[in-house]
Amino acid sequence: MSGAMLEQRQLGRRELLKLGLMAGLMGLASCGRASAAPLLRATPETLPKKWRRSLPVPWSYQPIEVDAGSNPFIAALEQGNDLLALGDGWLTSLPAKTLQRIEAPGLQDRLDGQARAFEASLGPALQSRVLPVGVSPWVLLFRQGDPWALQARSGWQVLLDPALKGRVVLPQSPRLVMSLAERMQVADGLRQLRAQAYTFDDRQGLNWLIQGKARVAVLPLQRCLPSLRRDPRLSVVLPNSGAPLNWTVLVRSALTREPLPQQWVEQSWQEPLLGQLLAGGWIPPLPRAELRLALRAIPKAYRSIVLPSKEVWSRCWSLPVLTAVQQMELDQRWSQSTP
Repeated sequence: MSGAMLEQRQLGRRELLKLGLMAGLMGLASCGRASAAPLLRATPETLPKKWRRSLPVPWSYQPIEVDAGSNPFIAALEQGNDLLALGDGWLTSLPAKTLQRIEAPGLQDRLDGQARAFEASLGPALQSRVLPVGVSPWVLLFRQGDPWALQARSGWQVLLDPALKGRVVLPQSPRLVMSLAERMQVADGLRQLRAQAYTFDDRQGLNWLIQGKARVAVLPLQRCLPSLRRDPRLSVVLPNSGAPLNWTVLVRSALTREPLPQQWVEQSWQEPLLGQLLAGGWIPPLPRAELRLALRAIPKAYRSIVLPSKEVWSRCWSLPVLTAVQQMELDQRWSQSTP
């Protein structure tokens, strides 16, 4: 046998050995994930810590960090992470094929009217694959806001007050800003509202207020309530005209074999955890009669915000999932409304 032929055969054996080794490693990795403890993933601010820390054994939690321009939830689903908690704004970007049915009729049957309407707005592809577990209305958080208190209770048009120009923190979501502008019933409301903004940064909105850079921020209630007790300069208003709702949902990866930990969800929907979560502005999606019993955990000054009247609550609204065409139209409208 020639040296060239011998060298070629040895190279072929090496390649086969490499392929075999790679296949073995991939198989071990697959088995390792399948046998690992079930995993819940969410961004750090998505779930209340008291509830998150009560995850039953053998479940574990791992945070997800969100970078600008990336969608870490799709990657988490493709990696087979069992359960994700996320805000409803991310649902538009999740293909239904990456999710599986929730399979928790005992929980879904308990949802209140707003939660059922939200589920219906998701459409048939997502409706059975998403479980709302908490909701928080977007509210107006003022620093020394007495001059605007009465006007704010009437509606969102208070954000157009000339005295607030350049002192408003708006959500980073163009879609949410558009939704607020539509409720103002003024000509060219979106352009006017954008012109009022100091910045579009709801994640740091509280800091902008405390630092004196802004006088009002549009934030989910759950980000406001703890600070209201510490800082007497702050006040919160849920307009009588209603507010957009910030939903937190659970979804299951299409690759998981783990059932939803239903008892863990039920724990957050009953005392004593229910009252503790309400006190933080986190509202489980239950009928009012079940929530009213837990209101004693909330200071009287904030009870009408955490559990508003039936009339105000019925005027609140959810943002439906967008199609690709609708998203393009929204992007175009946003570009055309630059002040």
